[in-house]
Amino acid sequence: MDHPAAGVSAATLEPRNPPFVSGIVEFYYKSDDAVKEDSELQAWINEIFTEAFLSRESSGVPSAFDNRAELIKFLTMVIFNCSARHSAVNSGQFDFAAWMPNTPATLRQPPPTVKGTASLKSILETFPEVNSTCALLSLLSIVSYEPGDLRPLGHYPEEHFTEEMPKNLISDFQKHLAAISNEIEERNQGLPIGYHYLNPSLVQNSVSI
Repeated sequence: MDHPAAGVSAATLEPRNPPFVSGIVEFYYKSDDAVKEDSELQAWINEIFTEAFLSRESSGVPSAFDNRAELIKFLTMVIFNCSARHSAVNSGQFDFAAWMPNTPATLRQPPPTVKGTASLKSILETFPEVNSTCALLSLLSIVSYEPGDLRPLGHYPEEHFTEEMPKNLISDFQKHLAAISNEIEERNQGLPIGYHYLNPSLVQNSVSI
């Protein structure tokens, strides 16, 4: 964030430690050589490259980590895609599709190719049947609704980290997310329809459908 959230002082947002991912990586890997020499880490990224991306260099996924910067970038990407990005593209599906013309389950006729030629009759003949729409909405309601055991981004009940530095980094990360959440909630109060999908308090730690 470039500016402190409304109602939160700049001191509250001032990090005591390095950013979350880089701080964790640099705490456990004191040098680039430590990254290169970690056989389990290298086997992990190589398996992702070969099995998930079929060894395609065009994917942009590395087959090995040569330094801490590469590891930080990859871990940041994984965390972002499994939390914030997933929430942005998944959580609002039902809200959007509940108005059936936004996301018709099927089309019974080809869409018009010339503007101005559609009529009420042709539109009704093109829209899906009720049972198809209900099936789609049932599916989207399942994948979009907040789970009862939601674990918000930045909260780790298992407490795998025991050292003081990682615990401080997690605490700072949580404070920053809370400040962002407060700003979003205050902004939403002035909107006809609030945007909640990227509110950190509603973003899950990882994909869970």
